[in-house]
Amino acid sequence: MTDDPRRGLSSASIMYRVANCSGSETLILSLREVGKYYELPSLAIASGNRIHNYLEFEGLGLSAQAEDFFKVLNTEERAVSRKAVEIRNSLVDEFLGNGSQKEIIVEKRFWYRQHLRPRFSGQPDFIAIKDRRALIVNYKSGRVEAEPAADNLQLRTEAVLLKHNRPELEQIIASIVEPLVSWESEAVAYDQKDLARAEQEILAFVDRAQWNRETRVAGVWCRYCNARAHCREALAYINSFPSPRPENLISELPRGDAGTQLWEKIKVAKKLLETLEQTYTRILEDEPSALPGYILPRQGRPRRIVPFPAKLKEALSKYLTGDEVDGCANFNLTKIEELIGIKHRVLDKAELKQLFAALTKDVLSVIHDTPFIRPMTKREREMLAKV
Repeated sequence: MTDDPRRGLSSASIMYRVANCSGSETLILSLREVGKYYELPSLAIASGNRIHNYLEFEGLGLSAQAEDFFKVLNTEERAVSRKAVEIRNSLVDEFLGNGSQKEIIVEKRFWYRQHLRPRFSGQPDFIAIKDRRALIVNYKSGRVEAEPAADNLQLRTEAVLLKHNRPELEQIIASIVEPLVSWESEAVAYDQKDLARAEQEILAFVDRAQWNRETRVAGVWCRYCNARAHCREALAYINSFPSPRPENLISELPRGDAGTQLWEKIKVAKKLLETLEQTYTRILEDEPSALPGYILPRQGRPRRIVPFPAKLKEALSKYLTGDEVDGCANFNLTKIEELIGIKHRVLDKAELKQLFAALTKDVLSVIHDTPFIRPMTKREREMLAKV
């Protein structure tokens, strides 16, 4: 079995999956034991790890080490990191009030033990403790909105773990910082009674995972399980599609709750197909002849980029003007707007949008991409509730 800091037990980061599919961890462990569990590559996960590495050392106040990690971040990752620190610092300032004395804990794994027996663990990104209160901060570096803080089982589990290890705490505030989704943090406050109820809930999930180790239930949480390609229940889940007649596809596809359930199955199926494709890529790395008629090249198709536009303009100056070269470029305006806000400390998002619009009113035009189906944002849910 590969090294696992969780010791094969449930943890805060996977509690959502464990709560819904108690047998998923058993499947993962069995795949590890026979060498069939692949940690598949993910650009998003790799990016998130780089950001978290920087935030860990920055949170500890180790500026030299943090700077080393900061150097390897790309432009967007730097913007996300800076904004995450800014939002976190604002949360800490609000948490401290007029005081400044605090205890800081960064990336420490906490264990829940009954007597000497470990049951589950969690590793919060950042904790500030003052007197008998604590603030937990969980960083999310992606563009998909996390589950609201009040319903987020990772945050709830981390709060339970902190209370278990620091029983003197009377209130724990757990918050989500996700700069690419919102510059306002999501937070939930747990008092003594809330923490007691949360503890019983998390223990029930962990107990069920222990006693129902072979029971697997497929659902939207399969998207977060790397064993989904080996799971009969996941395959059966996505195979239960309706079979409308092709000529009546639009009219016969379900609407309402049935339509939502089908759409969720489609997203799981897409993840499963991506997993199978990535797994075959991994297989071909070790067994080049595993798929007769197919090959895994040593390198992908080349893609030319221009890291230094000024040098390109200089090299082409006898043939093209600088404006002509710029006319062939595509700029990520969202990133540029975010960088202006970070560099010049424009904290209010509406103010930043107004400033950027004023600066660029004579140089921009707006077109719209093809719309795609996505989860509703918090703001959209709030607006719908008002109707």
